[in-house]
Amino acid sequence: MRATLVSLFCSLPVPASVPPLAADDVGVLFDQSDSPGNIQQLIDDQTLFRDEKLQINAADLDALLLLPFLSVHDARAILQWRREHGLIEGPEDLARAVGDEMAARIEPFVGFGLAAAPRQPTLPLEGRWDVRWFREYPERAGITEGAYLGGNDKLYSRLRIVYGDLDVRGVLQKDTGEPQWDDFTSLSVALSNRGIMKQLVAGNYVVSTGQGLLLGQGRYLSKGVDPLGVDLRGKVLKPYSSSAEYGFMQGAGVTLGSGPFDVTLFYSDNRIDASIDEGMITRQRISGYHRTERELLHKDNVREEVAGIHVRYPVATETVEGSAGMTWMRYRYSLPLEDAGGRPGWSDAGSVDFSLRLGSTVLFGEAALEPEQEAVSWITGVGFTLAEHVGAVLAVRDYHQAYFSPFAAAFAERASDAAGEEGYYAGIEARILKNLQVGAYYDIFRFPGLGSYYGLSSTGDEAKVFVSYRQTPDLRWHLLLQHQFKEQAKRYESEHDGEYYTAVPFVTDRIRLDMIAEPAGWLTWKLRGELKSVDGRYPSGNEHSRGWLVYSQANILTGGIRLKTRYSVFETDDYDSAVYVYEDDLPRVFSLPSYYGKGESFFAVLSWQAAPGLQLSGRFGTTWYHDRDHYSSGYDERPTSSPSSLHLGCVLTF
Repeated sequence: MRATLVSLFCSLPVPASVPPLAADDVGVLFDQSDSPGNIQQLIDDQTLFRDEKLQINAADLDALLLLPFLSVHDARAILQWRREHGLIEGPEDLARAVGDEMAARIEPFVGFGLAAAPRQPTLPLEGRWDVRWFREYPERAGITEGAYLGGNDKLYSRLRIVYGDLDVRGVLQKDTGEPQWDDFTSLSVALSNRGIMKQLVAGNYVVSTGQGLLLGQGRYLSKGVDPLGVDLRGKVLKPYSSSAEYGFMQGAGVTLGSGPFDVTLFYSDNRIDASIDEGMITRQRISGYHRTERELLHKDNVREEVAGIHVRYPVATETVEGSAGMTWMRYRYSLPLEDAGGRPGWSDAGSVDFSLRLGSTVLFGEAALEPEQEAVSWITGVGFTLAEHVGAVLAVRDYHQAYFSPFAAAFAERASDAAGEEGYYAGIEARILKNLQVGAYYDIFRFPGLGSYYGLSSTGDEAKVFVSYRQTPDLRWHLLLQHQFKEQAKRYESEHDGEYYTAVPFVTDRIRLDMIAEPAGWLTWKLRGELKSVDGRYPSGNEHSRGWLVYSQANILTGGIRLKTRYSVFETDDYDSAVYVYEDDLPRVFSLPSYYGKGESFFAVLSWQAAPGLQLSGRFGTTWYHDRDHYSSGYDERPTSSPSSLHLGCVLTF
């Protein structure tokens, strides 16, 4: 079977020249980081932008900044193009304004009309229904042994219905091994633009304010993908429709705009999964798995209440525009929370934030306070233009070790909860030529404590360089270089000192080169090579780990049929040098597996536009490991060296 798949893949026509980045392929961004964050929420928001395109000729600066990955520097370039040249009439003008790379990223989400057409509910409703079914071969040991209470099927269903300014979204999901077909359910109802009420959301929703130190549920990426992506932007309130079973509120929130202030009020009464030890919550469980009797005991076993207010004051003068805000929040759990010091009852936290634009310079920051611990975490930064088509950002962060907010999602190397980290960050992005874009950042960080071993402080630094070059209209190159020095707490045994923990430095170097080619309008061809080395500097001597991966992928589009196939070969010494690779899947599905050991992998994704408003898709994937006779461990162990999976889906739009 493997030989057949490989021969079929190799028989694809070899291109003589090569393509620009496919407009719908943002995977090159996702796998620039080993820990990309809440990508599922990003994919959901991108889907909405595809359905409701932002009219780029009518959008102001704030509206443009809602587009994922669009920096203030690029948003201002779009506004400047409109002032100097008039309308942006198509992709070519967009590329002239922001460069080929950024234009390819945002083109699927924008329209080139004069204004967004108002929704006219002439039809009863419009919507989209996604249904998916997933199965693994062979099944996991937990299923065959009866430890998992459910079967080998994973089910997913998502429905969105829109009627004018009314937006209703619902999700049902069952993971592999779970006994209930509706193990996770989510429902949100949103109403917008009714008098002074800018937005009302009931059901499941997310709240994001400032830089995410207090409330950052809308943050997609923590660090490592976008050199200028420090400043958190987006709407304060958003309906939640992701399949991730954590990181949202359940209740109602409303944003009111009257006079000089916008006021957002929110309340949540939610149930969360948690581990409990001697009457105290030791940690929140975010996996969402409810497969065994033990996991079911943790399901919704803690009540979480949140109430808060966010006040924002818009600033608009001849020289300054932006806003300043203040947020106050109270929360409590049905049991004392260990991370919050084990205090029962209500806890308080607050923050102040600002984002001000002075010409081509942006100042932003937030300071958050937890009064009971007298702990303050803060971040501040400045984004500015060094020259035409050259943007930069500088940021400083200091997150107190005792600070705690259960809803934080801060810009950080490790402490996305805005606790226990200090850092200095510098990023730059330059469009040197219309077809050449270079980005880089350097980050110095310090941790007062490594994990729970607070006696071990740590320092480190990281540098990344990104290069995107469009050699010809049909050939694009992407280069990623990374160097990181970072310490980890490791248990060590010595003949003289016995067993103890020590901070072990790890030095990681990575190089990745992508080639993306379009030899024909119906064929896109990708090649990737990646090398990774990790050196652990233990007291007894260095330990070296090396890894590499090569893949070839063909994307074929003809008529209403789209086929994506990829064949990969990889080899790593151990898990330290594992290589993370974004893989294509069904619509609205994100996959970033880590490859380690020695082996090969193959997948194929087929999509068919069967009828207007009806898309059918399927994915088959398999991996052949040469260094093991079983895959994974424990209840997730599968008795094979070549695990496979099948994923089928249907999208109905109406």
